[in-house]
Amino acid sequence: MADVKTVVDAANRLAAKDEESLVLLIGMMEQEIKKNPALKEDANLQPKYDQTTMGFMDPLKEAGGRILRRWNKELHGLVCGTQARDRKERQEILGALNLGETAVIGAVAAALLAMGVPAPIAAALAPLIVRKFIWPAKDELCKSWAEGIARA
Repeated sequence: MADVKTVVDAANRLAAKDEESLVLLIGMMEQEIKKNPALKEDANLQPKYDQTTMGFMDPLKEAGGRILRRWNKELHGLVCGTQARDRKERQEILGALNLGETAVIGAVAAALLAMGVPAPIAAALAPLIVRKFIWPAKDELCKSWAEGIARA
């Protein structure tokens, strides 16, 4: 399993990217990991777009969006659910809300990694999920997050 600190550091670096770039990056990462499963441990994976081997960008963006929807829903269940086995990750994420966006990105990256998300994808998903779903709704987190999932 990838080192949590490395994934958190990568997630915080990727937080500088815009939403569309992250969605595309996630799709590209998935394709690279399918070709070489050993890359799922490389939190700093930065695949380069190559139309010859990756095809057109739209399917990559669709794949990235599909991955975002899936893991966002899973993470919502972890944070807003009632399963006792999820208590540690839930407390880390909710506790980080008082520290700032960077801390939440780190907590989300660690939780995604613990959920089995490949390291580079967890690093790219964390800032995207925080910016799009968690941070704007932090005061009414679970209710607003569920509404965001329903709209997405």
